[in-house]
Amino acid sequence: MNKHIYKPILVVAVVAMMLTAGFGSLQRASASGGATATVNTGALNIRSGPGTGYGVVTSVYRGTVLTLMARNADASWVKVALWNGTQGWVNSRYIATAYPLYSLPVEGAPQPQPQPIPGGAVAVVNTGALNIRSGPGTNYGVVFSVYRGTTMTLLARNYSTTWVKVSLNNGVQGWVNARYIATAYPLSSLPVEGSVPQPPPVPGYRTHVVQPGENLFRIALRYGVNLYTLAAINGIYDVSRIYAGQVLRIP
Repeated sequence: MNKHIYKPILVVAVVAMMLTAGFGSLQRASASGGATATVNTGALNIRSGPGTGYGVVTSVYRGTVLTLMARNADASWVKVALWNGTQGWVNSRYIATAYPLYSLPVEGAPQPQPQPIPGGAVAVVNTGALNIRSGPGTNYGVVFSVYRGTTMTLLARNYSTTWVKVSLNNGVQGWVNARYIATAYPLSSLPVEGSVPQPPPVPGYRTHVVQPGENLFRIALRYGVNLYTLAAINGIYDVSRIYAGQVLRIP
């Protein structure tokens, strides 16, 4: 009689152990699989460390999915990975996730090593997107585009100090409109660089007349161009504000 009692008890115990082990594996799989977030702002810099003092590794845009890897002590910055293997840190205010950030491991990072800049002649971009041009004027071609918060070295100015020649960390040099940078350095102290004759307008642009009900996102999608590139080329600093009848240049 004892044998008949013990057999069911043993079977139940084994099944319970299997279910418990399986549930634990499921929990671990769910935790690792759910450690993702989505960019919830227009453009977001991925930096080499947890702070704005670190260099920009790359930039991503609204809707980009990030894999969460680690955090700093107060979870104000999160280490992430992109689908292509790029890793870096983002400000956690600009991502949306259902994953508890405090569950991520804390990762220490070395202090950034700022590059010495003569005389403190630096500035920060204070607008959404800013074109760097080959000369001091909108008729010059765009050599690069940067985004809010990008730090640049000030090199020179035009005679009226309306345009400033700058250098980026990646070696790119060009001119930016002085209205769209913030700096404590007196721009009038920069050397004046002789102006070059204005080149003709850069050819190769199509045009599009904005129709009622259209938005910049749909127009960019229609022509197969990046939303923020289209905005920068047309001097649009708020991508939600265009108007019917506006003529846009399409690269």
